[in-house]
Amino acid sequence: MDTLRYWLIVPTTTFAGVLGFALGGPWIWLGIATFPVLFILDLVLPRDLAVRRISMPWLVDGALYAHCLFIVAVWVLFVMSVVNGSNPLNGPDAAWSIGGSIATLAWLSAVPNLPVAHELMHRRHWFPRRVAQLVSTFYGDPNRDIAHVKGHHLDLDTPADSDTAYRGELIYTFIFRASYGAYSEAIKGEAQRLRRLGLSPWNWRNRTYQEVVLLALVPVLCGYFAGVAAAGVAVASMLIAKALVEAFNYFQHYGLQRMPGAPIAIQHAWNHMGAIARPIGVEITNHINHHFDGHTPFYALKPEPEAPQMPSLFVCFLSGILFPPLWFSLIAKPRLAEWDRKFASEAERKLAAAANRRAGWV
Repeated sequence: MDTLRYWLIVPTTTFAGVLGFALGGPWIWLGIATFPVLFILDLVLPRDLAVRRISMPWLVDGALYAHCLFIVAVWVLFVMSVVNGSNPLNGPDAAWSIGGSIATLAWLSAVPNLPVAHELMHRRHWFPRRVAQLVSTFYGDPNRDIAHVKGHHLDLDTPADSDTAYRGELIYTFIFRASYGAYSEAIKGEAQRLRRLGLSPWNWRNRTYQEVVLLALVPVLCGYFAGVAAAGVAVASMLIAKALVEAFNYFQHYGLQRMPGAPIAIQHAWNHMGAIARPIGVEITNHINHHFDGHTPFYALKPEPEAPQMPSLFVCFLSGILFPPLWFSLIAKPRLAEWDRKFASEAERKLAAAANRRAGWV
């Protein structure tokens, strides 16, 4: 069951989008329909604090690569559904088709695509890292691994980390700040890498060129085979997927404090231990253990029940996006007050007090 749970949740969710576009018509909404199903299951099932016992790592890794094949198939079948007329983007049913296509493409390109890409970008071998770059294109950030591995994992919970949301910061402003930080850090990181090799930052080996090509390739191919409307759907889906990815990041370290250069400790990440959130997130929600060693494969991460915990990631996600006042009053402020009292070091309490003043919380 420890292996099967990933197959039941990760590629199955993406395959719903494959099936929906293959059937066409109202079935194109099947991919986004997985969201409320997963949401309800994560709410009703008890928290999952079990350690995974995986005897065949290659088999559980297979779920990740199956997803990668399916996410490509989702986009290919979207184009085919437009071409064969089962998903018309023009005419009386266009609004319905466009809405369903964007909703399904954006949701599946963000979740479970981000957690799968995140896991693969941390692998030591070039092949999974390259696969991560390719599937990250669908959420508009093929070079995310540069800023994430070489930036976020060093600077988390400090002002230098664009992936750490400030106390009082709205999810909407964070999406733009984190996106700018990810892109700019990736460009700077590539320039520094090339200089260390004795090459110009403008050298053809700069991965920024690859990023531009990959980002353009998706809407261009959609437009070439299925028309201008399909290209527009592709751009909208990638933009929304990018926003969803940053929204996911918003909840991982929200408001936490760490002295720059201080060791990473158990209090420096929020953990979401839902029975669905763990497999659909490929254990990224088992977050602090991942930050202890980013190269530890997802199935070997150990839950930390004594670490700071958040309620259901789905609840955080919906409240932060749709009802920010409820997110702040019922979840963020109470959890951070507990963190300040129970988890923070003396130096971190001073940082937290200053952060509360800047947020206008005191």
